[in-house]
Amino acid sequence: MAATIRRDMTMLPSSDVHSGHPHVLIYVITSETSDLAQVYANMGARPVSDTSPFATFEKLPNVVAIVHRPSQADQRILDSCDAFVASLDGAAGVDPKIVEFWSGARDATLPRHILAFNVVNGRADFDELCAIASRVLEPDLLVRYLPIDSDDELSLTGVYDILTSEIHALVDAKWITKAADPEHIAITSSAREDLFDQLAYLGLDDLTLENHTSGLPISVTKLEAAWLHPDVVTITPIDDGVGVNAFSNWMSILKPVWVPVLNLAEVSCDAYEAMERVGISITEDLARMWGPNENLDLFEKVSDTSKQLNFVESNQVATLTQGLTPGSTIAAENSAAVLVAPTF
Repeated sequence: MAATIRRDMTMLPSSDVHSGHPHVLIYVITSETSDLAQVYANMGARPVSDTSPFATFEKLPNVVAIVHRPSQADQRILDSCDAFVASLDGAAGVDPKIVEFWSGARDATLPRHILAFNVVNGRADFDELCAIASRVLEPDLLVRYLPIDSDDELSLTGVYDILTSEIHALVDAKWITKAADPEHIAITSSAREDLFDQLAYLGLDDLTLENHTSGLPISVTKLEAAWLHPDVVTITPIDDGVGVNAFSNWMSILKPVWVPVLNLAEVSCDAYEAMERVGISITEDLARMWGPNENLDLFEKVSDTSKQLNFVESNQVATLTQGLTPGSTIAAENSAAVLVAPTF
């Protein structure tokens, strides 16, 4: 992992870094046949363009997702991202490439999340996708949000929160939260007890866990705090945007995992503390970036040579260009910055 050796005042974080929440890159793999516009919308994301793999989030300016189909999946991106998301399509099943990359993300202990869509009109409903995901992706998968069908059973209108026994639903074009009726609570009582047990062992302090195993009640507030444990892996229904808030809440607590070391003269620090625009090439056409997102001429530096770059797309977290040498540093022409990838 990156380690800070020494800093001086010239290396303080820039104002454009949004101090307190350094950049996060999420790698999303969806099905080969899924409608990408639908995937973006259901994630609450804004695609940069119709052909762009980048997705940005209005309320999370430091988070960018790269959305790929299995045929586009690149191990190098997985190795240099901060979180992994499997987008499962009820109409298409689980692609072997998603299983492969999920296994790699789990081995690397990356934060992980599963999104489920086409759970109404697909061949597999939400319960079946949960069973498949538990079998081939994550044996300890937690389920907190259940989809609520519309009256005509052709779409979703909201989600039922098993943990808090609340319904989050779209009513007259507005999202509302209300207490579940006794019928909902009774039907989901077994699932709620299972979730309570899983969260208790995962994120409660020893005393509270001892009280729980002794049969004493646990406050929902403590369980909600346990839900934020980094080892929680869950599946969220996202059709018709019903899972946007749940997915956004997960993204909001993500922290950088893959952090190169920035060497500049005699100073070394984490890359996200850079005051100048710097990056490191991940593939032949993708680089991760840090520092102020300014409209500057940038160069790829390989050994003692520099090559000016023409960007296809660029955002705060990553950039697309062509002809990169993986592992090379990207910076201004006269910069002495060198980025070194972390080793695990």
